[in-house]
Amino acid sequence: MPTSLHNIAIERIRALKPTEPDSSTLNIVFASDSRYIAYTSVTLASILKNYTGTLPIRVFVLLDEELPETEFHRVSSLKEIFPFELEQIIVKAGQFANIRTSEGISIATYYRLLLHSLLPGDVEKALYLDSDLVILSSLDVLFNQPMSGNIFAGVEDTISKTYNARFGIREDARHINAGVMLIDVNVMRSIGFNNIIDAYLTANRYRLMLGDQQIIAELFHDAIGYVSTEWNVHGSMFRPNWVKEHAGVENFIRPNIAAAAIKSPAIIHYTLKRKPWISLEHPKADTWFKYLALSPYRDIVNIPVNEIIEEKKKAKSKSISKDLIKNKKSSKMSIGRYFKVIFPSIVLSFIRIRKTRLAVLELQRKLAAIKLPPTTSPTLSQSTPSARIGTSIDLKQLLISRQQNASSSFNAKAAVESLPEFSRIMANVNLHDMDGGYAENIKTITRTANFKYFTDQIPDAVFLLSQRKDQVMFWECVQSAFLYDRPLYFVEVALFGAFASYFDPDATLDEKRALGFMLDDLGYYFDARQPSRIERTLNDPSWSISQSDRNRVQSLIQRICAEKITKYNKYNDTTDLYQLDPGAVLVIDQKKGDASIEFAGANDSTFERMLASAILDNPGKPIYFKRHPDSIQRNMNSYRNRGVKEIKVLPDNVPIGSIIDNCDTVYTVSSQVGFEALLRQKKVVTFGIPFFAGWGLTDDRTPIGRRSQRRTIEELFYVSCIQQSVYVDSHTGNLIEIEQAIDKILQMRLDYTARGRSQ
Repeated sequence: MPTSLHNIAIERIRALKPTEPDSSTLNIVFASDSRYIAYTSVTLASILKNYTGTLPIRVFVLLDEELPETEFHRVSSLKEIFPFELEQIIVKAGQFANIRTSEGISIATYYRLLLHSLLPGDVEKALYLDSDLVILSSLDVLFNQPMSGNIFAGVEDTISKTYNARFGIREDARHINAGVMLIDVNVMRSIGFNNIIDAYLTANRYRLMLGDQQIIAELFHDAIGYVSTEWNVHGSMFRPNWVKEHAGVENFIRPNIAAAAIKSPAIIHYTLKRKPWISLEHPKADTWFKYLALSPYRDIVNIPVNEIIEEKKKAKSKSISKDLIKNKKSSKMSIGRYFKVIFPSIVLSFIRIRKTRLAVLELQRKLAAIKLPPTTSPTLSQSTPSARIGTSIDLKQLLISRQQNASSSFNAKAAVESLPEFSRIMANVNLHDMDGGYAENIKTITRTANFKYFTDQIPDAVFLLSQRKDQVMFWECVQSAFLYDRPLYFVEVALFGAFASYFDPDATLDEKRALGFMLDDLGYYFDARQPSRIERTLNDPSWSISQSDRNRVQSLIQRICAEKITKYNKYNDTTDLYQLDPGAVLVIDQKKGDASIEFAGANDSTFERMLASAILDNPGKPIYFKRHPDSIQRNMNSYRNRGVKEIKVLPDNVPIGSIIDNCDTVYTVSSQVGFEALLRQKKVVTFGIPFFAGWGLTDDRTPIGRRSQRRTIEELFYVSCIQQSVYVDSHTGNLIEIEQAIDKILQMRLDYTARGRSQ
């Protein structure tokens, strides 16, 4: 979340000390086009039909090109209901080109952010309305709501808490559904609005998931006002039990207020696919058709009846047929009632049946994929559209086959910079990890919002963010890369690219999001079952680093050790150092079930062997056990054994940075702490096969013969932390070097400390 820009915006608004804008005319703004103008006219018809105010109405329609004359005259004919002034405004919105849109968010929604420069100078206040609304009350009541010094006002979004968490703003930060929005245009004109938005888009255009509503929430949540809920009854509020299950849970809307708004809405907002011209699923679809009948498009808009009739024929429901026959005989029955009452109930039933059938078919498909026997071919299966679950042997064969044509060298920053902007990147990534999660910054690094799992198109590149061979999604990603010869990258958070654990419930979004990622084009760097790019590079006898690079690395190592930079830097308060006894031996825990354990050739018994060896190797020496931060944050069991009297389990609040300098020896299976100990010239004993083992720097209890070269710690650091890692400044959107990433980590430490003092 762009905290600094938010602070700038709010400071400018407060310094302005806004007065109430002039409201002598009711200024209504729509964003539309020639394809959507029919639905805009229905909304406008409902406004005019129910208007009882005295303010003259001005309607501004934002368009990418002027309406055809016939369409303009159709909309103008609504003046027969109530007079209004109509003006078209052609928008050139180049700054929003290639910004993420979706089925529910078009590029036109971003036009709202240009109103200060688009509307006439005498317009000080405006009411923006989406085109999927019907207005059932006189709109001047809403328009006359005071702005009270805010730049925007509207109804709280029904899942504001969920969105705020994904945006990285306070749970109680004001967040409105932007489909109905009062705007103080004077304030927009007075605070350098364009500069603020441009700065935001530079850094955040690739992480946008909710259009301009996200921008408004992130930048202006402390200058947003709420209006009564009945002025935008949206989303799923009309569904049964919505008040009981959701009001006050995913939002701060009081249940009694929500119930009253649903019972007597002033505005019905047909969001997402529940639009009446698409589906009759919405329980208030008949209300929309009532106002369609008032519009000049009543004979043009296609009512979704053909699908209903076909489903009706297939269902052959006797009860429905009898009901229709009975109603046809009734003198009260009309075509209007037939479409408003009977069809919506029919279509709702069939839609539910169809959704259930599709869900069952999808489940059957997934189960069938899982039950397929594993393939032994490196190509997986070229004859089936869906990938099979493969084995570790399949993966090794595939990766080794790809190595034959791999380039002689690899650089992570160069790899991402070579990808075209707005690439389609296929990834086995969960949405909560990508949108408002630890991996969100990788969209900025790769300069694309099209970073997700998909199977309906050929990707430009494939990124694997987790190596889960029991996951169909993983194998479909591998298959797409292999069959279509697309770049395949194995991605992990950079060794010194994180601030907080992404399981930490108290960390902010900025603290959870990784600042850097390690990329490997041959396999995961921690997977010792076949050579990774790190191993291949270090095992090449002709490879070396220059003296200037060596000097740079030495300076970085000194700084990392001095500043106690580690994997998770939030938990590294060194103001009260924990004192280890002289000659201390440190045994490192790891998160149970983590892939880095299995891929290092280890398991639970390996940890038992490590604990026993630490005691046997070090008679009379103090031995300490340090739990893993993720185990602490998730309250998980670890590999500690409190029954072994020779080993002392350290308190969970002891940060690794305060003790690693004060021990003599570190025992690890495959933890990064072993690498950090090498940076400090400590003796390191390994029991798995981590990436830093086998190069002559560690005492390896599980040797790996493939690694034949002797390497320095500077060379290991250069390959892993510079050559194969890429870092980003999430506040500017720019790629940075590891030195700048460390600067940001140190600043985040200061900010975290200051936040703690203020609470």
